[in-house]
Amino acid sequence: MEKQSKIKLIQVIADSAIGGGPTHVLGLLKKINKEKFDLLLVAPRGWLSSEATKINGVKVKIVEFKSKWDLSSLGKLKRDIAEFRAAGDPFAPIIIHAHGPRAGSFCRLALRPGERFFYTEHIWSGNYHLQNPLNSVFQKFGLRSIYKRADHLIAVSKSVKRFMLQFGIAKGKIVVIPNAIEIDSSTGHAADHTGLMIGTIGALNKQKGQTYLIQAFKKLTESLPKARLEIIGDGSEREKLLADINELDLESRVQLLGKIDKPRKYLESWDLFVLPSLSETFGLVILEAFAAGVPVVASDVGGISELITNGKNGYLVPPADSEKLAKAVSHLLVEKKARESLTQEASKTLKEKYDWSKIILEIEREYEEAVK
Repeated sequence: MEKQSKIKLIQVIADSAIGGGPTHVLGLLKKINKEKFDLLLVAPRGWLSSEATKINGVKVKIVEFKSKWDLSSLGKLKRDIAEFRAAGDPFAPIIIHAHGPRAGSFCRLALRPGERFFYTEHIWSGNYHLQNPLNSVFQKFGLRSIYKRADHLIAVSKSVKRFMLQFGIAKGKIVVIPNAIEIDSSTGHAADHTGLMIGTIGALNKQKGQTYLIQAFKKLTESLPKARLEIIGDGSEREKLLADINELDLESRVQLLGKIDKPRKYLESWDLFVLPSLSETFGLVILEAFAAGVPVVASDVGGISELITNGKNGYLVPPADSEKLAKAVSHLLVEKKARESLTQEASKTLKEKYDWSKIILEIEREYEEAVK
């Protein structure tokens, strides 16, 4: 019997910094069946492209995608895809899978007839807003073009799917496949805590809501003066957050640790992980907290409520409400048994729903069905 050709699979993303989308793409490249798929990653220089070069069977091409109008990047993308098409079996089926709006915009211009175009939405949901309303209008116009052009759409949560349906997309064109993490033998075993260390991880921007966490922390220090807060991440809001910390006289209690590529050791040293986001399509970092055995308090926005059942495997609070956030955090810092109960349930949730060994099979099935 003639050996069936591998599917040529091209993953394209315009962001290589550590974060939800790039982390998802890296996990996909690590876990996908290399016997079935010939793999190419196209991404800018950075954490993702560097890590991907360490994976056997994955080719990596660098395209910077400096802006949505970057014609040199479009030309480079087309050349890299053409080279990949021609290598090996030139008649093998080809899938181009874009992650995020900028990558999607470029990929829809690089497609050839007969190639299948997948798009995963990692950024936009009903809660996400750009600072400039006019930019939001233009961005949504671009999203509509991508959604209409794509053959297959993947939403990382039901919340994202609801957002995509607003553009008149047929329900059958969208499949919900959540993000995942690799579960190892250390999953669910956190360090021994004192009950007073709080932490969060995320880009320092308005959508992540760290200012509300700092305000909440100030409130809880009145009853818990030994509590400490660590914030991992970098971004445009750094100076604003430093000003908040100084204004609230929290310099000795709150640390901005900056960008850390491997934050697991910090995560495991915390007694509580807080994600105060105003918008979140999924919340991959919550899974990392689940895996580290750290209880979670998070905003009830976007896909987060699909990860957390309030009071069972984590606590949900309204976004931009520092008062209720402070109460939830204070309660869990004081109640060790409540923290232990949450982490036990979170570990079960993680293993049942968000293990890469299960999620990758769903993604592979979508790819294989697309080229039949």
